[in-house]
Amino acid sequence: MTIKQAVKPASLLLFLLFLTGCGKLSKIEAEHGVLDASHWDFEKNGITNLDGQWEFYWGQLIEPGDFNEKTSQSFINLPNVWNGQKINEQELDGQGYATMRLKVKISGSEKRMGLRVPFHFTSYKLWIDSTLMSENGKVGEEKTSTVPQTVPKYLYFDPPTNDFYIVLQVANFSFDKGGAPAPYKLGTETSIRKFRTRSIAFDLFLTGSLFIMALYHFSFFLLRKKEKSTLYFSLLCFLFVLRTVGLGETFLIEVFPDFNFENYIRLILLGFFFGPVLFILFIQKLFPDDSKPIIGRIYIFLGIVFGLTLLFPSNVSTAAIVPYEIVLISSQVYLMYILIKAIIMKREGAFIAFLGTFVFIGTAVNDILFDNQIINTDYYSPYGLFFFIFCQSVLLSFKFSKSFTSIENLSQRIQAINKANSRFVPSQFLSFLGKESIVDVELGDNVTKEMTIFFADIRSFTTISESLTPEENFNFINNLLKRFSPMVRKNNGFIDKFMGDAIMALFPEDPKDALLTASEVLEELRSYNKMRAVEGLNPIKLGIGINTGSLMLGTIGEDQRMDGTVISDSVNLASRLEGLTKTFGSNIIISENVLNQVKDEIVLQYRFLGKVFVKGKSISVTIYDVYSYDALEIIDKKNQIKHEFEKGVFFFEENNYDHARIAFENCLNIFAEDKAAKYYLNKIDNDLRLAGAI
Repeated sequence: MTIKQAVKPASLLLFLLFLTGCGKLSKIEAEHGVLDASHWDFEKNGITNLDGQWEFYWGQLIEPGDFNEKTSQSFINLPNVWNGQKINEQELDGQGYATMRLKVKISGSEKRMGLRVPFHFTSYKLWIDSTLMSENGKVGEEKTSTVPQTVPKYLYFDPPTNDFYIVLQVANFSFDKGGAPAPYKLGTETSIRKFRTRSIAFDLFLTGSLFIMALYHFSFFLLRKKEKSTLYFSLLCFLFVLRTVGLGETFLIEVFPDFNFENYIRLILLGFFFGPVLFILFIQKLFPDDSKPIIGRIYIFLGIVFGLTLLFPSNVSTAAIVPYEIVLISSQVYLMYILIKAIIMKREGAFIAFLGTFVFIGTAVNDILFDNQIINTDYYSPYGLFFFIFCQSVLLSFKFSKSFTSIENLSQRIQAINKANSRFVPSQFLSFLGKESIVDVELGDNVTKEMTIFFADIRSFTTISESLTPEENFNFINNLLKRFSPMVRKNNGFIDKFMGDAIMALFPEDPKDALLTASEVLEELRSYNKMRAVEGLNPIKLGIGINTGSLMLGTIGEDQRMDGTVISDSVNLASRLEGLTKTFGSNIIISENVLNQVKDEIVLQYRFLGKVFVKGKSISVTIYDVYSYDALEIIDKKNQIKHEFEKGVFFFEENNYDHARIAFENCLNIFAEDKAAKYYLNKIDNDLRLAGAI
């Protein structure tokens, strides 16, 4: 479902509500102080408004028993204020007092009746016939004797047989307008009670909704303080909460009957003066590229200036309402300009913001017209704001949905990037550095660990590569490496780096893992060579060197380019051992450290190769040829010559070259291809030649 589809039902409902409110509820009107409802069926037709001409007695406070034919009389159309009425050619302002009277004719067969008395500007007393039914504030002839208050009341009474009088005294010295600006509603007790229940329920619903949305957006702002639009919207909702509880059924006065009238007016007008300021700030934050900040600042300045009138008595602040309404209407034009431009520029959420704002502005204009008695409706701006909140909620739901989709896509992208990074920087490498991701790695991070280092290199690769194209070279290397690499991971190791045709892997747990990997690699190599033989290609040979020792694992380089590496003599020795596999014709050469740790755990066939010096070091290292994983015929021959070979190495290291020569020649008599025996024989000849013995 699209945003437009989601908003359409609610917008239609609000539009119908608005149109309904704009029409008059009653179908009968008073003429010359008389409302003829004798033919009005209150059971069938429901509630009627007591609109029309009421008797109007300016400057007089008349009680029901004091009326006579000599009483000066004129008429006023209610609901209305008396501002602008002419009495003896004098135009009235809002200050003063008056009595109004209406004669209501009914059929005489009515049930118990109900009357909704609306708020007045700003105090009143009301009689039905001669019975005082309601009093709001205190009516007086001077400001000092008048107590203002504006609270709607519900009256219930038994009607007389045919007609009755409603006598109303109104006094105002605290507001810029005086009179009865809202309609009276007359009906049966049941219908009026239902009306009251619906009004209270809707006001409570509206208040609760606005309050929840205010808290929600404020909480959202606390979590993301850079999103100031949510703060402005939250404050706007709070202001309309105050306005809603102050108007309509005026819960504020019901709950706090002694609430000061001046403060009550300030509370109501707070939203009137500062609400538009917050709304402009909100819209400008939503669509900054489509706003004219200088125009926005002008309206914000005017709103603050008019808002400062709240520091003065209520008759001053209320006098500022009409001029500010002109400013308010022009500011709505500015807001619509922003939103229409945003729609044209195809900004995200512009249409739904326009729709919600359009309805909200429409209801605000309705309130202005209603305030000035141009139309006979009611206050609808809270409903307009509620619709705007609904639009915002729909927009938020779509934004959240889009955000979740973006987060999912981003998460998948990050996972893909992390997976790609792990191809370059092993996760185990990061783990040993104590880092959760490559983002946390810094230059110079390092750790010292005991590990087994595994070097494997393709022999005579240069010769092989000379017969291949560059693409074939890469395919050849990758074809081999992708066969061997899974075996490293399978045996609890990780590849530290690829060095052309060579692999350097680390095994942090047990040296045995490195030897198991070596055995599997050699087995895989034999299968691979069988495939090459079918294609008429020469077999591939591999040399593996393994050493165990302490190493330093960390990062080197500079801020803009760094690499992970391992540094230690143990690494150098493992590399040297791999190089010696070519010299001794071995598939695997290990150090004594490795042998001592694994010989009791796995069955190995090995022979002592002697002692070697690591480059740059004066200490020799004992090394061994592990031939457990060689071809069976090679294993058999090495087993036959093992004792003789190791005896020859012992004689060589004792500089007993004659006995050493005999031992190595005996080895060659059995295993003529043994490169290790040939190596020592050549070394004996070289040493004797250097000594001048030959």
